[in-house]
Amino acid sequence: MTTTIQIDNEIKKKLFKIKLKLEEEKGSAVTYNEIIEYLIKHQKINLIKKKNMKEFRRFEGILPESALEEYLEEKKRELEREERRAPLKRT
Repeated sequence: MTTTIQIDNEIKKKLFKIKLKLEEEKGSAVTYNEIIEYLIKHQKINLIKKKNMKEFRRFEGILPESALEEYLEEKKRELEREERRAPLKRT
């Protein structure tokens, strides 16, 4: 049994972009029913990711002193490795 739903043009455009992406992945045509089913299945995953990003952003820019030292040491080692691989030409 089919039914009709009403959506505005902005949502229709977004659904169409998702449709193109899914068709590219699948390699065949995708119905709007399949798109909605896909969105429902992935809704929980998306909500969890958004929640985790919000939690992460609360700590953005906060780095304990010990972690800062470790980060700077690792960066120094990276630069030294890079210099050994491809030394800078001195003029």
